[in-house]
Amino acid sequence: MSISADNAIELGKSIITEFHQYFVSAGIDSFDHIMAIKRIIRATCSHFLNDKKEVEKILLDYALDLFKKECLRLAEEDEDKCDRKEEMKEASRIFLKIYNTEKDVAVRLL
Repeated sequence: MSISADNAIELGKSIITEFHQYFVSAGIDSFDHIMAIKRIIRATCSHFLNDKKEVEKILLDYALDLFKKECLRLAEEDEDKCDRKEEMKEASRIFLKIYNTEKDVAVRLL
């Protein structure tokens, strides 16, 4: 039995959503959160040679969007007025730095 890239993407999104909700509720730090997401994306992509880059991009964008929204929510809780654009930019920077380097940036957002 084989699975299509579209089905794998939907399954990957479901798993990413569940892990994201767990990490948020459990207060797991950003590094562990992002590394688990990366493992989910890698595992999903490992089944596709031709569509690997496309599947990874879609899942990465999805996970990054969830992360940015949570960081923004936390910033809005902590501050009366926060710069939404700046918060989203910083969340993206941190997420992608951890995702790409697999090194902690010593920031706890989630």
